This record gives sequence, C-alpha cells and structure tokens, in this order.
Amino acid sequence: MVLASAYGQYAAGLLGAGMTSPKENASAVDKLISYTDGYHQLAIYALIAGIVLIAISPIVRKLMQEVK
Repeated sequence: MVLASAYGQYAAGLLGAGMTSPKENASAVDKLISYTDGYHQLAIYALIAGIVLIAISPIVRKLMQEVK
C-alpha cells in the first residue's frame, strides 16, 4: 500500500512539473497553453488506465471465482 502511494505521488510530481512554465517571465498565454497541455496529458493517461482496467476485468473476475 505504501509503495502504491509512493508511485502515485511520484507520478503526480512528474505531471505537476510538466505543467509548470519553464520560464519565470512567460506570458499568460504561454502559461495557459502549458496548463492545458498538462490537463490534456492527464486526460489521456486516465483514458488509457480506464481502457486497461476494462480490458483486464474479465481476467480478474475469472481469477476471483471463489471470492464472494
């Protein structure tokens, strides 16, 4: 459980670092583009994770036949 939390925080740090503007004096439009690209990337990751979970759900159900 602790390892999953660590990986989640690491991924959040990478995503947050990618969303920040590299230049301190960047214009508002550049910052907006940076943030929207970051949220676009987050949406893509969420869609991929959802598709993977849907794809493996029959396998998980098969493995959990005895569990009620």
